[in-house]
Amino acid sequence: PAAYLLSRCHFRGKIVLELLIDLPVVMPPLVLGLGLLLLFQTTFGRWIESTLGLHFTYTVAGVVLAQLVVATAFAIRSLRTTFDEIPERNEGVARTLGASDFQIFSRVVMPASRRGLLHATAVSWARSLGEFGPILVFAGTTRMKTEVMPTTIFLELNVGNLESAAAVSILLLLAAAIVLAVLRWIDSREEERT
Repeated sequence: PAAYLLSRCHFRGKIVLELLIDLPVVMPPLVLGLGLLLLFQTTFGRWIESTLGLHFTYTVAGVVLAQLVVATAFAIRSLRTTFDEIPERNEGVARTLGASDFQIFSRVVMPASRRGLLHATAVSWARSLGEFGPILVFAGTTRMKTEVMPTTIFLELNVGNLESAAAVSILLLLAAAIVLAVLRWIDSREEERT
């Protein structure tokens, strides 16, 4: 919804919202992790935790949140570009034919943005898979608790285990290669349809 809103609507504060969405993309990863850590030390952060019934700092939920913050920024930026490329005229035509806003979105916009949705999902997932800085600072690197592949590499390097660090690095590279291969395959299938 945020990407569609940014693409189609003009409103006061839009530039500020875009800035906030883009910050995780350009912010140094360690600073992002520190920002999350500081946020959850405030009254507002504690309110979020109590409302959701979750504790984020140095937990698995913190790993997910750190990955989500970065991945969401990439997804929104990518999807906004996708929605920008869909002619608004198509939505206007559907509206004149009596379609509701939900029908326009589900039957006109979503099918036209399918390729962009797949790309945004894959790129965001791949980006979050390799996230290190925010996780290190906000969720920690506790073995078998908040450990993810990038932090495993870090931990293995810290104890001088280059072989294990290299093995995990290869797994990350394979995951990235698979995501890229799937994207290329989707692109080729979409080009065949057009």
